[in-house]
Amino acid sequence: MISAAVDTFYLTDEQLHNSPSRKDGIDEATETTLRIYGCDLIQESGILLRIPQHVMATGQVLFHRFYCKTSFVRFNVKRIVAACIWLASRQGENPRRARDVINVFQRMEYRRENLTLDYLDASSMKKHPELKMDLIRCEGHILKELAFSCHVEIPHKLMVSYISVLGTHPKLMQESWNLANDSLRSTLCVRLKAEVVACGVVYAAARRVHVPLPENPPWWEAFEVEKSGIDEVCRVLAHLYSLPKAEYLHVCKEDGSFTTMSLVTIVTHESKATEIGKMKKERLSKEREKIKEKEKGKGKGKGKGKGKT
Repeated sequence: MISAAVDTFYLTDEQLHNSPSRKDGIDEATETTLRIYGCDLIQESGILLRIPQHVMATGQVLFHRFYCKTSFVRFNVKRIVAACIWLASRQGENPRRARDVINVFQRMEYRRENLTLDYLDASSMKKHPELKMDLIRCEGHILKELAFSCHVEIPHKLMVSYISVLGTHPKLMQESWNLANDSLRSTLCVRLKAEVVACGVVYAAARRVHVPLPENPPWWEAFEVEKSGIDEVCRVLAHLYSLPKAEYLHVCKEDGSFTTMSLVTIVTHESKATEIGKMKKERLSKEREKIKEKEKGKGKGKGKGKGKT
Protein backbone atom coordinates (compact mmCIF):
# COMPACT_ATOMS: atom_id res chain seq x y z
CA MET A 1 0.00 0.00 0.00
CA ILE A 2 1.33 3.45 -0.94
CA SER A 3 1.64 5.80 2.03
CA ALA A 4 0.10 9.28 1.92
CA ALA A 5 1.70 10.53 5.12
CA VAL A 6 3.00 14.04 5.76
CA ASP A 7 5.83 15.07 3.45
CA THR A 8 9.10 14.48 5.34
CA PHE A 9 11.59 13.73 2.54
CA TYR A 10 14.21 16.47 2.88
CA LEU A 11 17.98 16.19 2.64
CA THR A 12 20.86 18.36 3.79
CA ASP A 13 23.40 19.85 1.39
CA GLU A 14 25.98 17.38 2.67
CA GLN A 15 23.72 14.43 1.88
CA LEU A 16 23.16 15.73 -1.65
CA HIS A 17 26.90 16.25 -2.19
CA ASN A 18 27.45 12.62 -1.11
CA SER A 19 24.68 11.20 -3.28
CA PRO A 20 24.83 7.60 -4.57
CA SER A 21 25.65 8.90 -8.07
CA ARG A 22 28.59 10.88 -6.71
CA LYS A 23 29.87 7.73 -4.98
CA ASP A 24 29.73 5.96 -8.36
CA GLY A 25 32.04 8.56 -9.90
CA ILE A 26 29.47 10.92 -11.48
CA ASP A 27 30.42 14.56 -10.99
CA GLU A 28 28.02 17.29 -9.87
CA ALA A 29 27.63 18.82 -13.35
CA THR A 30 26.68 15.47 -14.92
CA GLU A 31 24.19 14.68 -12.17
CA THR A 32 22.63 18.13 -12.50
CA THR A 33 22.33 17.70 -16.27
CA LEU A 34 20.65 14.30 -15.92
CA ARG A 35 18.22 15.64 -13.32
CA ILE A 36 17.22 18.54 -15.58
CA TYR A 37 16.98 16.21 -18.60
CA GLY A 38 14.72 13.82 -16.69
CA CYS A 39 12.44 16.63 -15.51
CA ASP A 40 12.22 17.99 -19.06
CA LEU A 41 11.10 14.55 -20.27
CA ILE A 42 8.44 14.38 -17.56
CA GLN A 43 7.11 17.81 -18.51
CA GLU A 44 7.07 16.98 -22.23
CA SER A 45 5.45 13.57 -21.75
CA GLY A 46 2.87 15.04 -19.37
CA ILE A 47 1.77 17.52 -22.03
CA LEU A 48 1.45 14.76 -24.63
CA LEU A 49 -0.45 12.55 -22.17
CA ARG A 50 -2.73 15.51 -21.33
CA ILE A 51 -2.34 15.25 -17.59
CA PRO A 52 -2.62 18.18 -15.14
CA GLN A 53 0.42 20.17 -14.02
CA HIS A 54 0.26 18.89 -10.45
CA VAL A 55 0.65 15.32 -11.75
CA MET A 56 3.75 16.30 -13.74
CA ALA A 57 5.10 18.07 -10.66
CA THR A 58 4.52 14.97 -8.54
CA GLY A 59 6.38 12.86 -11.08
CA GLN A 60 9.33 15.27 -11.02
CA VAL A 61 9.54 15.21 -7.23
CA LEU A 62 9.42 11.39 -7.20
CA PHE A 63 12.16 11.39 -9.84
CA HIS A 64 14.44 13.60 -7.70
CA ARG A 65 13.77 11.54 -4.59
CA PHE A 66 14.54 8.28 -6.34
CA TYR A 67 17.96 9.48 -7.49
CA CYS A 68 18.68 10.74 -3.99
CA LYS A 69 18.39 7.10 -2.93
CA THR A 70 20.15 5.39 -5.83
CA SER A 71 22.59 6.13 -8.63
CA PHE A 72 22.16 7.19 -12.26
CA VAL A 73 24.68 4.43 -13.02
CA ARG A 74 22.31 1.71 -11.79
CA PHE A 75 19.07 2.80 -13.47
CA ASN A 76 18.64 4.44 -16.85
CA VAL A 77 17.10 7.88 -16.53
CA LYS A 78 14.75 7.40 -19.52
CA ARG A 79 13.10 4.30 -18.08
CA ILE A 80 12.81 5.78 -14.58
CA VAL A 81 11.23 8.96 -15.97
CA ALA A 82 8.54 6.91 -17.73
CA ALA A 83 7.82 4.98 -14.54
CA CYS A 84 7.64 8.23 -12.50
CA ILE A 85 5.03 9.85 -14.75
CA TRP A 86 3.06 6.58 -14.89
CA LEU A 87 3.08 6.26 -11.10
CA ALA A 88 2.23 9.94 -10.60
CA SER A 89 -0.72 9.73 -13.00
CA ARG A 90 -2.34 6.99 -10.95
CA GLN A 91 -1.50 8.61 -7.65
CA GLY A 92 -3.01 11.90 -8.86
CA GLU A 93 -6.24 10.18 -9.97
CA ASN A 94 -5.48 10.79 -13.64
CA PRO A 95 -4.36 7.28 -14.61
CA ARG A 96 -2.85 6.58 -18.00
CA ARG A 97 -2.41 3.16 -19.57
CA ALA A 98 1.08 1.69 -19.74
CA ARG A 99 0.69 1.41 -23.52
CA ASP A 100 -0.07 5.14 -23.79
CA VAL A 101 2.99 6.03 -21.72
CA ILE A 102 5.22 3.81 -23.88
CA ASN A 103 3.77 5.25 -27.10
CA VAL A 104 4.41 8.81 -25.90
CA PHE A 105 8.01 8.08 -24.95
CA GLN A 106 8.58 6.36 -28.29
CA ARG A 107 7.19 9.41 -30.11
CA MET A 108 9.41 11.71 -28.05
CA GLU A 109 12.44 9.62 -28.95
CA TYR A 110 11.55 9.81 -32.66
CA ARG A 111 11.53 13.61 -32.39
CA ARG A 112 14.77 13.84 -30.44
CA GLU A 113 16.60 11.45 -32.80
CA ASN A 114 15.00 12.94 -35.96
CA LEU A 115 13.42 9.62 -36.94
CA THR A 116 10.43 9.42 -39.28
CA LEU A 117 7.14 7.91 -38.17
CA ASP A 118 7.72 5.15 -40.73
CA TYR A 119 10.26 3.85 -38.25
CA LEU A 120 7.34 2.55 -36.16
CA ASP A 121 7.34 -0.91 -37.71
CA ALA A 122 6.26 -4.35 -36.55
CA SER A 123 9.53 -4.98 -34.69
CA SER A 124 9.01 -1.93 -32.46
CA MET A 125 5.43 -3.03 -31.73
CA LYS A 126 6.76 -6.43 -30.67
CA LYS A 127 8.85 -4.62 -28.07
CA HIS A 128 5.76 -3.31 -26.23
CA PRO A 129 5.37 -6.32 -23.87
CA GLU A 130 9.04 -6.07 -22.94
CA LEU A 131 8.76 -2.32 -22.33
CA LYS A 132 5.63 -2.77 -20.24
CA MET A 133 7.36 -5.33 -18.03
CA ASP A 134 10.31 -2.95 -17.68
CA LEU A 135 7.93 -0.11 -16.76
CA ILE A 136 6.45 -2.26 -14.00
CA ARG A 137 9.94 -3.27 -12.85
CA CYS A 138 11.10 0.37 -12.64
CA GLU A 139 7.97 1.38 -10.75
CA GLY A 140 8.69 -1.39 -8.26
CA HIS A 141 12.23 -0.07 -7.74
CA ILE A 142 10.89 3.46 -7.18
CA LEU A 143 8.36 2.30 -4.59
CA LYS A 144 10.98 0.15 -2.87
CA GLU A 145 13.57 2.95 -2.64
CA LEU A 146 10.96 5.43 -1.37
CA ALA A 147 9.54 2.86 1.07
CA PHE A 148 6.12 3.26 -0.60
CA SER A 149 5.95 6.83 0.74
CA CYS A 150 4.85 8.90 -2.26
CA HIS A 151 3.11 11.88 -0.69
CA VAL A 152 4.33 15.09 -2.33
CA GLU A 153 3.86 18.75 -1.38
CA ILE A 154 4.31 21.00 -4.41
CA PRO A 155 4.64 24.80 -4.13
CA HIS A 156 1.92 25.65 -6.67
CA LYS A 157 -1.11 25.52 -4.37
CA LEU A 158 0.61 27.48 -1.62
CA MET A 159 1.89 30.01 -4.14
CA VAL A 160 -1.63 30.67 -5.44
CA SER A 161 -2.90 31.13 -1.87
CA TYR A 162 -0.09 33.53 -0.99
CA ILE A 163 -0.66 35.69 -4.07
CA SER A 164 -4.42 35.74 -3.37
CA VAL A 165 -3.73 36.99 0.16
CA LEU A 166 -1.33 39.65 -1.13
CA GLY A 167 -3.87 40.73 -3.76
CA THR A 168 -1.37 41.61 -6.48
CA HIS A 169 -1.27 42.01 -10.26
CA PRO A 170 -2.41 39.04 -12.47
CA LYS A 171 0.98 39.06 -14.23
CA LEU A 172 2.60 38.02 -10.96
CA MET A 173 0.48 34.86 -10.84
CA GLN A 174 1.56 33.65 -14.29
CA GLU A 175 5.23 34.48 -13.73
CA SER A 176 5.20 32.78 -10.32
CA TRP A 177 3.56 29.71 -11.85
CA ASN A 178 6.27 29.50 -14.50
CA LEU A 179 9.02 29.82 -11.90
CA ALA A 180 7.37 27.17 -9.71
CA ASN A 181 7.42 24.78 -12.68
CA ASP A 182 11.08 25.53 -13.35
CA SER A 183 12.02 25.12 -9.68
CA LEU A 184 11.11 21.44 -9.95
CA ARG A 185 13.96 20.92 -12.40
CA SER A 186 16.34 21.57 -9.50
CA THR A 187 16.82 19.81 -6.16
CA LEU A 188 14.91 22.52 -4.27
CA CYS A 189 12.00 20.09 -3.79
CA VAL A 190 14.22 17.74 -1.73
CA ARG A 191 16.05 20.51 0.16
CA LEU A 192 13.42 23.09 1.11
CA LYS A 193 9.80 22.82 2.19
CA ALA A 194 7.05 23.74 -0.25
CA GLU A 195 6.13 26.97 1.57
CA VAL A 196 9.74 28.22 1.31
CA VAL A 197 9.88 27.47 -2.42
CA ALA A 198 6.45 29.10 -2.89
CA CYS A 199 7.60 32.33 -1.22
CA GLY A 200 10.86 32.19 -3.15
CA VAL A 201 9.19 32.00 -6.56
CA VAL A 202 6.73 34.78 -5.65
CA TYR A 203 9.65 36.97 -4.55
CA ALA A 204 11.62 36.24 -7.75
CA ALA A 205 8.55 36.73 -9.96
CA ALA A 206 7.76 40.08 -8.33
CA ARG A 207 11.26 41.29 -9.19
CA ARG A 208 10.91 40.12 -12.79
CA VAL A 209 7.54 41.74 -13.51
CA HIS A 210 8.25 44.78 -11.32
CA VAL A 211 5.35 44.28 -8.92
CA PRO A 212 6.01 45.84 -5.50
CA LEU A 213 5.26 43.74 -2.42
CA PRO A 214 5.08 44.93 1.21
CA GLU A 215 8.45 44.77 2.98
CA ASN A 216 7.74 46.71 6.17
CA PRO A 217 6.94 44.36 7.75
CA PRO A 218 8.20 41.75 5.24
CA TRP A 219 5.31 39.89 3.59
CA TRP A 220 7.02 36.48 3.86
CA GLU A 221 6.96 36.61 7.66
CA ALA A 222 3.18 36.26 7.49
CA PHE A 223 3.77 32.79 6.03
CA GLU A 224 6.49 31.90 8.59
CA VAL A 225 9.30 31.81 6.03
CA GLU A 226 12.81 33.20 6.53
CA LYS A 227 14.58 35.46 4.06
CA SER A 228 17.56 33.09 3.83
CA GLY A 229 15.33 30.42 2.29
CA ILE A 230 13.94 32.89 -0.25
CA ASP A 231 17.47 33.97 -1.19
CA GLU A 232 18.45 30.34 -1.75
CA VAL A 233 15.49 29.78 -4.08
CA CYS A 234 16.44 32.88 -6.09
CA ARG A 235 20.08 31.76 -6.27
CA VAL A 236 19.17 28.26 -7.51
CA LEU A 237 16.76 29.64 -10.13
CA ALA A 238 19.37 32.10 -11.40
CA HIS A 239 21.91 29.27 -11.73
CA LEU A 240 19.33 27.07 -13.46
CA TYR A 241 18.65 29.70 -16.12
CA SER A 242 22.38 30.13 -16.75
CA LEU A 243 22.78 26.48 -17.80
CA PRO A 244 22.54 25.28 -21.43
CA LYS A 245 19.79 22.94 -22.58
CA ALA A 246 20.21 19.55 -20.93
CA GLU A 247 21.11 16.65 -23.21
CA TYR A 248 21.08 12.93 -22.51
CA LEU A 249 24.35 11.60 -21.10
CA HIS A 250 24.96 7.86 -21.26
CA VAL A 251 26.28 6.85 -17.84
CA CYS A 252 24.19 3.71 -17.30
CA LYS A 253 24.98 0.27 -18.68
CA GLU A 254 21.24 -0.42 -18.98
CA ASP A 255 19.66 0.33 -22.35
CA GLY A 256 17.15 3.17 -22.11
CA SER A 257 15.92 3.30 -25.71
CA PHE A 258 12.19 3.08 -26.44
CA THR A 259 12.65 2.68 -30.22
CA THR A 260 15.42 0.16 -30.79
CA MET A 261 16.09 -3.35 -29.65
CA SER A 262 19.47 -4.94 -30.10
CA LEU A 263 19.76 -8.03 -32.28
CA VAL A 264 21.18 -9.95 -29.34
CA THR A 265 18.07 -9.18 -27.28
CA ILE A 266 15.75 -10.27 -30.10
CA VAL A 267 17.69 -13.49 -30.69
CA THR A 268 17.77 -14.21 -26.96
CA HIS A 269 14.01 -13.75 -26.59
CA GLU A 270 13.28 -15.84 -29.70
CA SER A 271 15.64 -18.63 -28.63
CA LYS A 272 14.08 -18.68 -25.17
CA ALA A 273 10.62 -18.89 -26.71
CA THR A 274 11.62 -21.78 -28.98
CA GLU A 275 13.30 -23.61 -26.10
CA ILE A 276 10.19 -23.23 -23.94
CA GLY A 277 8.05 -24.47 -26.85
CA LYS A 278 10.25 -27.53 -27.33
CA MET A 279 10.20 -28.30 -23.61
CA LYS A 280 6.40 -28.10 -23.54
CA LYS A 281 6.12 -30.43 -26.55
CA GLU A 282 8.51 -32.93 -24.97
CA ARG A 283 6.55 -32.90 -21.71
CA LEU A 284 3.25 -33.41 -23.54
CA SER A 285 4.63 -36.29 -25.58
CA LYS A 286 6.04 -37.96 -22.45
CA GLU A 287 2.73 -37.56 -20.63
CA ARG A 288 0.87 -39.05 -23.59
CA GLU A 289 3.25 -42.02 -23.69
CA LYS A 290 2.72 -42.61 -19.97
CA ILE A 291 -1.06 -42.50 -20.41
CA LYS A 292 -0.86 -44.99 -23.32
CA GLU A 293 1.34 -47.35 -21.29
CA LYS A 294 -1.10 -47.21 -18.38
CA GLU A 295 -4.02 -47.95 -20.70
CA LYS A 296 -2.14 -50.88 -22.23
CA GLY A 297 -1.32 -52.22 -18.76
CA LYS A 298 -4.96 -52.01 -17.72
CA GLY A 299 -6.03 -53.79 -20.92
CA LYS A 300 -3.59 -56.66 -20.36
CA GLY A 301 -4.74 -57.01 -16.75
CA LYS A 302 -8.37 -57.28 -17.79
CA GLY A 303 -7.52 -59.88 -20.46
CA LYS A 304 -5.65 -62.10 -17.98
CA GLY A 305 -8.52 -61.91 -15.53
CA LYS A 306 -11.03 -63.13 -18.13
CA GLY A 307 -8.81 -66.08 -19.08
CA LYS A 308 -8.64 -67.32 -15.47
CA THR A 309 -12.42 -67.38 -15.03
